[in-house]
Amino acid sequence: MEMTEWLTIAEAGRQIRSRQLSPVELFRYCMERIHRYEAKLNTFITVLEDAAQKQAEQAERDIMAGNYRGPLHGIPISLKDIIAYAGCPMTNGSRIAPEYTPTAHATVAQKLVDAGTVMMGKAHLNEYAFKAPHPHYGWTRNPWDTESIPGGSSSGSGSAVQAALVLCSIGTDTGGSIRNPASYCGVVGLKPTYGLVSRYGVSPLSWTLDHIGPLTRTCEDAALMLGAMAGYDENDDGSCAAPNWSESSFVKTDSLRGKKIGVPSSYFYDNLAPDVEAAVRRALNDLETLGAELIPVAIESMDELLGAHRIILNTEAYAYHHNNLQEQPEGYGPKLRLSFELGQYFTAEAYIGAQRLRTRMRDQFSGIFAKVDALVTPTTPTAAKKIKQYENETSLAMQSMTSTANFLGLPALSLPCGFTSEGLPVGLQLMGRPFGEGDILTIGHCYEQYAALYKKLPDETHWVA
Repeated sequence: MEMTEWLTIAEAGRQIRSRQLSPVELFRYCMERIHRYEAKLNTFITVLEDAAQKQAEQAERDIMAGNYRGPLHGIPISLKDIIAYAGCPMTNGSRIAPEYTPTAHATVAQKLVDAGTVMMGKAHLNEYAFKAPHPHYGWTRNPWDTESIPGGSSSGSGSAVQAALVLCSIGTDTGGSIRNPASYCGVVGLKPTYGLVSRYGVSPLSWTLDHIGPLTRTCEDAALMLGAMAGYDENDDGSCAAPNWSESSFVKTDSLRGKKIGVPSSYFYDNLAPDVEAAVRRALNDLETLGAELIPVAIESMDELLGAHRIILNTEAYAYHHNNLQEQPEGYGPKLRLSFELGQYFTAEAYIGAQRLRTRMRDQFSGIFAKVDALVTPTTPTAAKKIKQYENETSLAMQSMTSTANFLGLPALSLPCGFTSEGLPVGLQLMGRPFGEGDILTIGHCYEQYAALYKKLPDETHWVA
């Protein structure tokens, strides 16, 4: 077959199954792109070329022998380098323990190995999935503008998927770290319901806010990945035994008739960059054209939520990193070290107050989702900023739209909905009720097939170092 940069997991899987496409051919295609563009884009901490080639060759032998494992067999992916993969160094994007090499896979990594994926390497990230990249590793570049940020903290994941270095990358999301790079890089990012995907073997940032999910080209691809990743794990105290993800809840349809989508009347649509607001408003019109009913929704206490989210995040992060902060503070980048150290100054009263707000907000959102199938908002208030501009600003605004889903444990999806006048992607966010991944993926798939923005590609000539 003729390779294209928007080759999806679903299409590659169909062609691998019918033996029109070889896993080795697909591996070589992605690895050639890594060789050509990685020096500029900086999407990987570690590239596992030899191991990945052997996996692709084994996948080809298995498939030829009739041992086809399913739609992910032979698909090239990467893991954010905060997820354990046996035999590969796990840096967490830091210099605290750069030579640490796990001897066992994280649960999610093992599931993807069992599904037959080809592991191309460990993806770049903001240090310990927070703030900014460690100076030692430098910045990942946004494929749409290599002087702009790719979003974080799953920065290498978003960039690599858009650049077709892999067909999927697994990220983590504590306040928007899957959806933010998905928005800035123009791909799909899914943060599942809290507890749906095991975090065992993944370095924590905040125990009660952390989620694991895929970044992909399309919503159908995200559904395929979630099918392999989801499931109860007794090794993760936050893992949910039921209900589990059912792929049948994701429906490929060209109509949203009967779907009710809530549009928050305040907060999420305040203070947006003009190009972002214009793109999102066009997407709302498209959703109506597709048959969805848009319903205005009032949400109380949103102004309190971002602060409460930050109290919980910083307090739990400090608790985990306390010993290293005392024993080897120089191992952290300066921005991250300062942020972690701030966690010790939040009082027990503040932490408990944040958790009480969480309970009240969950009750409020439960009432909202009794009336609508999903909520729709921008993913971020602006498009990607220049790296130099970002280095001099706070990152709180980047999470202002996304942290709600982490705070409440709700599934949330970002997908492209347009571009700014400068050619940078704009993301649309869909939030669902707990375990409502099927609803938001169905809505997202219908919209993306109508808009076809996933087929618009950046100019590769800027990616050569």
